[in-house]
Amino acid sequence: MRARWLLLLLAGCGLHTAAALRQEDVRVELSGELLATLDQQHHYFASDRERRSFALRLEGVAHGTDDAVSYYRGVSDALAELEEGHTGLVGSAQVPFSNTIPPVALLEADGQTVVAGVAPGIESGGLRPGDVVLEVDGQPAAALVEERLAVTAGSTPHARRARSIANLLAGPTRQPAAVRVRGVDGRERHCYPLRFLLDDEGVDRFRFGFLPHAVRAQRLSATAGYVSLPDFDPERRRQFEDAVEALSSLPLLIVDLRGNPGGRIRTLQRIAGLFLDDRAVLLRLLDDGVEEPLEAAPGALLYRGEVRILMDERTGSAAELLAAALKDLRRATLYGRSTAGSARSRLSSLLPGGVVLHYAGRAEFLRRDGRPIEGRGVEPDVAFRPSRADLAGGVYGDPGRDPAVRLALGQD
Repeated sequence: MRARWLLLLLAGCGLHTAAALRQEDVRVELSGELLATLDQQHHYFASDRERRSFALRLEGVAHGTDDAVSYYRGVSDALAELEEGHTGLVGSAQVPFSNTIPPVALLEADGQTVVAGVAPGIESGGLRPGDVVLEVDGQPAAALVEERLAVTAGSTPHARRARSIANLLAGPTRQPAAVRVRGVDGRERHCYPLRFLLDDEGVDRFRFGFLPHAVRAQRLSATAGYVSLPDFDPERRRQFEDAVEALSSLPLLIVDLRGNPGGRIRTLQRIAGLFLDDRAVLLRLLDDGVEEPLEAAPGALLYRGEVRILMDERTGSAAELLAAALKDLRRATLYGRSTAGSARSRLSSLLPGGVVLHYAGRAEFLRRDGRPIEGRGVEPDVAFRPSRADLAGGVYGDPGRDPAVRLALGQD
């Protein structure tokens, strides 16, 4: 079903691109199909009143816009108010409906929005780790964060806030943001990071966050190793297995899941199998009232040492499911912040112009004892939030110097 209804709709109009959305009747019909898609999942609306309110919102967007970009911006804002972590739109080179962000990682530290890391090159516009963001395009940063909360999707308040802060510098593609900051020396200055979404080839130019877009592995000492996992794509699973094998002789392994948005459940099962010697039940899958066990998928490699997991508010979906499962099976200790609480299955539909609608399916994953993760997240065993001083050294995500890694090693 995923995208078939939309393809049929556009075929009936004789149009197959975002140009179809110039016709108001097409936007109205598409909005109705979007609503019907969410209705089929049974969990988006707690009451008829909520559904009617959302339907009116979509209808207003359909009637109040006259092009694809404006239409999708309005739909994106409406979907954000559903507060479901898997729900939202992803733009394209043809329809860059969403705001774009510079290659800058932002965190909340000591009650302020602080630069945690920057990509090398002119795109970062002079921002430095430890800078406190005071204003963006002439508006106070604190007020902007609160505004963005209203149009940011997320299954928990802490996940929504983390995303709002991460997207604080969002704005028009390929235009610099005017950012006033206070540096670690106490001086204020102006920076102009460049916003972008896609490069000339139409692929991600950067996937900048706390961690690189590849598995990173490092031997930290004679007894401890570190391995990061940025997502749960199949390619990353193979990289992760190789990294764990290289560190398998060490009695302690730190697994970094900070900023990991999740991915394939099959990848989750295979990665969990690296730490379990049988097909243990990891979680329970609840779909339309029917529960089924989700088991680990052990392979030839088995790591028998101690596992300590780093996580934060942006650790979501398959990543937080892995953390919960290994904790409940007493195979891992969790360090950091509560996870995003986005634990439903994700489905996708292709919309005109290459825009993709992500939405949450009916299936929900529960912990082994039946506790939900959706809307709650997974609590750490040892809480940790970096301070501004921690971020000022530019070491966040650096295995050898990161304060969270030191804490997991027992050095702080």
